[in-house]
Amino acid sequence: MVLRQNFGGYLINWVGGKRQLRETVSLLIPSNISSYIEPFGGGGWVLFYYHRWADLEVYNDLDNRLVNLFRVVKYHPCELAREMCYLFHSREQFLSLIQNQGETDIQKAARFMFILSRSFGGRGKHFGVSYESSIKSAGGLIERVDKISKRLDKVIIENLSAMDLIPQYDNENAFFYCDPPYSSGAGYEVVSAAKFEHERLRNTLKNIKGRFLLSYDDAPKIRELYKDFNIIETERINGINRKDIKNNIYKELLICNYDVENINGVWQVKNNNFSQGSIFDV
Repeated sequence: MVLRQNFGGYLINWVGGKRQLRETVSLLIPSNISSYIEPFGGGGWVLFYYHRWADLEVYNDLDNRLVNLFRVVKYHPCELAREMCYLFHSREQFLSLIQNQGETDIQKAARFMFILSRSFGGRGKHFGVSYESSIKSAGGLIERVDKISKRLDKVIIENLSAMDLIPQYDNENAFFYCDPPYSSGAGYEVVSAAKFEHERLRNTLKNIKGRFLLSYDDAPKIRELYKDFNIIETERINGINRKDIKNNIYKELLICNYDVENINGVWQVKNNNFSQGSIFDV
């Protein structure tokens, strides 16, 4: 068991990222685990909430653009920073890089991160323009790379389908935080919400030895699939820059195969003894 210290970093914005929910999610992750695995890693918002979750940590995603970015950040942060120094905030360059995403792994990582950081909503499709604030600092992006590179030091990075990954790391002390494509939504080009095998994921998770926490949209299909597990209702503001819009709430579900309890309106692991402090095991 490791002592958990807040890290609070992030590398990229990613559609479906758990920026708004990661504190809620963190309270539902047991402390007595030996491994922490994210089969649908995405932007890694929950992974980066703490300096370390467990002795073994695994980031996985089927999108090889993400996996390449995280591997380059981990192993070649200086080369990545050097490559990013030549990229500047320009609509013309943004459109050019979408068409030419690079030859080497480092070029691909730099251009992918640049496109996400300069696009509207982190979708990587449309050049983002703000009428109220300045552009994002290139120096800030490079500082972020350095910080996340250190955080990834002992993290295993995989590029498998979630259903292939889960059995490989499953044991009675394993914990899986799963944030799959929702039953409705746009998704990214690697796997769309419409094509994702929701039943197959349920069948995989119901047979594991370890524990899982699953985040999903609040849909009748999902409630029916996971009716035999603990289901927690939660919500967040929907969309980007929409805090002032009334009734703009998106309802989600957190689903797990272990006991939880609501204490003064806050859901937590039942009988959990968190080991938090100002230091962590190394």
